[in-house]
Amino acid sequence: MQPDSEKRFSSALALLPGHHLTFQSALELLAALALLLVLSGGAWLFLRTEVLSITFPYPLDYGEASLVDQAMRLLAGESLYHPTLDAAPYTISNYPPLYVVVIAPFVALWGPNFWGGRLLSTLSALAAGIFLALIVYRLRRDALAALITAGLFWAFPFVVHWSGLLRIDLLALAFSLGGLYALVCAPEGWAGLFTGTALLAAAAYTRQSYALAAPFAAFVWLWAERGPRRALTLAALVGGLGAVVFLALNAATRGGFFFNIVTANVNEFGMERLRWNLKQFWDAAPWLTLLGAGMAIGLPIARFKGWTAAVPYALGSALTALTIGKIGSNVNYLLELCAALSLTAGMAVAWSRIARPGKTARWLAVFLLVVLGWQTLHMVAVSESDYALRTTSRWDVLEELRALDAAVARIEGSVLADEYMGILTLQGRPLTIQPFEVTQLAWAGIWEQSDFVVKIRNGEFAAVMIHYFPTFDVYRERWTAEMLAAIEEAYKPVAEYADTRLYRPRNAPAAPVPEACTGAPWRIPTRADLGLRWDGAMVMLFGRGNLGQVPVVAVADGWLYRAAAWQGSVAVLHEDPLRPGAQVWSFYDDLTSADGTTSTIAPEFPPGSEGVFVKQGQVLGYQGVWNGGPGSTPVWQHVRFGVTRANPDGRFPDALTDAAFLDPAPYLGIALRGEGAYRELQPLQCGE
Repeated sequence: MQPDSEKRFSSALALLPGHHLTFQSALELLAALALLLVLSGGAWLFLRTEVLSITFPYPLDYGEASLVDQAMRLLAGESLYHPTLDAAPYTISNYPPLYVVVIAPFVALWGPNFWGGRLLSTLSALAAGIFLALIVYRLRRDALAALITAGLFWAFPFVVHWSGLLRIDLLALAFSLGGLYALVCAPEGWAGLFTGTALLAAAAYTRQSYALAAPFAAFVWLWAERGPRRALTLAALVGGLGAVVFLALNAATRGGFFFNIVTANVNEFGMERLRWNLKQFWDAAPWLTLLGAGMAIGLPIARFKGWTAAVPYALGSALTALTIGKIGSNVNYLLELCAALSLTAGMAVAWSRIARPGKTARWLAVFLLVVLGWQTLHMVAVSESDYALRTTSRWDVLEELRALDAAVARIEGSVLADEYMGILTLQGRPLTIQPFEVTQLAWAGIWEQSDFVVKIRNGEFAAVMIHYFPTFDVYRERWTAEMLAAIEEAYKPVAEYADTRLYRPRNAPAAPVPEACTGAPWRIPTRADLGLRWDGAMVMLFGRGNLGQVPVVAVADGWLYRAAAWQGSVAVLHEDPLRPGAQVWSFYDDLTSADGTTSTIAPEFPPGSEGVFVKQGQVLGYQGVWNGGPGSTPVWQHVRFGVTRANPDGRFPDALTDAAFLDPAPYLGIALRGEGAYRELQPLQCGE
């Protein structure tokens, strides 16, 4: 191998003066330009996703609320680390305090919010990418390799997803890489040593798992560059500083610091969970994984300058990634591995581009740039299809979350919640419980839940919010079976927003469900004790009872029509009370059993009925449970109700398209959110 002082291409964009442009170097230039173009696309997706995350006003992740709650408690002068969970709040501070200290000014200046911490995470991710690039450039003086390193990091789907969340990980990563860079830049000076020590310790006191990869890499680097004495000095400084801070915090909290970040942080580990998460990583970045493994072997063998920093960092980050088998783990456990593989890829590019005119080894650079381009395209596709969607999908339910926010704001007293407990912190309300954390402690025998379960059973909490993910029963990991049974016994669902069911105590006085709204042209067609929701341009009103028990009545005087083919539908023609001279039909649907074979329409209106006069309030039938077919998901008792224009001759419309229906709210006098697009359950209420 030629020495490092040998001439190389300083970048693929500028060939050395006088160097002959060969076919190989031309291909390398094109491959480099193509890769940079693809990486710029990945950077654009990164920035777009983080802007969407920062500007979203409600929680994006379960773990955000607890950090804002901790900032509120810190500003109120309360301890973050309680030594026991004998009394409320039943909350756990799983991590050291530095991140909370940093976001506290955002809460102090602008009140409880998520955008401040998300902005901090995004800036930290940008800083982490820059530190990775600077490390490569410092070691190899290759600008192209440095740019590729940063671009690959920002293109990782897990980085794209996590960088816009109010979570501790990206700040810890930025601190750790900043510390490693400081020591790579100045391994011999005291300024570099103290700066590196401070940043590495800051990383560990942001998230304790960051005490492995970067400190290990810095230790090996200093040992190789400056000898064992320098490396051991770093270890003593980082370890000593960490120990002093730990002992001080633990003493100040009477053992609460150890209980929260150690005892309460040991969750169940599952090999199947580990396998599944590692497969997700492999599916997203197979070529970078293979390249990282190859460089971990090849760089030391070749004695390539910088391997003593890159390879130990890769090994340490791989060990940290294996802890993703813990229950409740997420892609944040993979962020250091993303950084490590970006670093080894950048080192590989620099290695491949050492100038060797006339040798076939120069083709390695072309091949590597092409492979990295394909890998980047694949990661961008995974980000768009799987991870950026997690942010945009929350924007899709923004109106529902606003409705949930408003509903919770009207509730006085303590509210229990899981996925959207951040709504409580936004309202300045402290958290009573972090259900996932204490559930794990209950399962481990560390926390005795019986007193808390009794409080639920006694209805001592004003409300409970439980989120039901459509594809997986995550709520069973967040609440113990005893808690769920107590909630079912003592609480009843009163509304549902964005897949989150709102429960109120069963013994609480229920608001009367109106049969008619004052001043409304029509009465309400049926009872809706369980609420109502939009279904296209119609509304579904849910009653309480069994099949054939909840009456459906005519909303006003009119002439009934039931087509011969209608098994569970009737319609009534009326003079339009809102448009004098026009006519409209009220339409009542889904009045059948689940399999569609048994109609619940009153027997005096058989199929083929036409022109039968009915009075307002006359029973037309009873709520059914039809939901589209025998194989469909069962639903509560309901009627699907709509108002549609009559044909010019007064007949029923030939086709029931959404465009044919009118907004039913003005006719019934009820308050409806969403103007037809809102599909979540909401209470039946009269308008203002």
